[in-house]
Amino acid sequence: MKWRTRFRHREADAEFARFWDAYPKRVSKQDALKAWEQIRPNGALVEKMLVALIWQKVQPNWLEDGGAFIPYPATWLRGALWEDEPFHASLSPFKQRKVPDDEPL
Repeated sequence: MKWRTRFRHREADAEFARFWDAYPKRVSKQDALKAWEQIRPNGALVEKMLVALIWQKVQPNWLEDGGAFIPYPATWLRGALWEDEPFHASLSPFKQRKVPDDEPL
């Protein structure tokens, strides 16, 4: 193996380790590594992923039921879920409800 290829592998391993350390559900590591190798993210994409994880870790659906709804890391990678947008709860202090058609306004 050429030294450049070995260097790239070590660099990719270090970037994957950063992702793995940041991901809240550390399961199926080999499957996640396989997904990572298919994506082969560059440094900018790794940073984008890590930034997305910061806000995703505090989203209500990820916190619900002790993290039961956090996707497996390989699923997150294959689905490019770092491209998701944050969920924002309604800023209105009033709950919205549907008014029946026969109810006067």
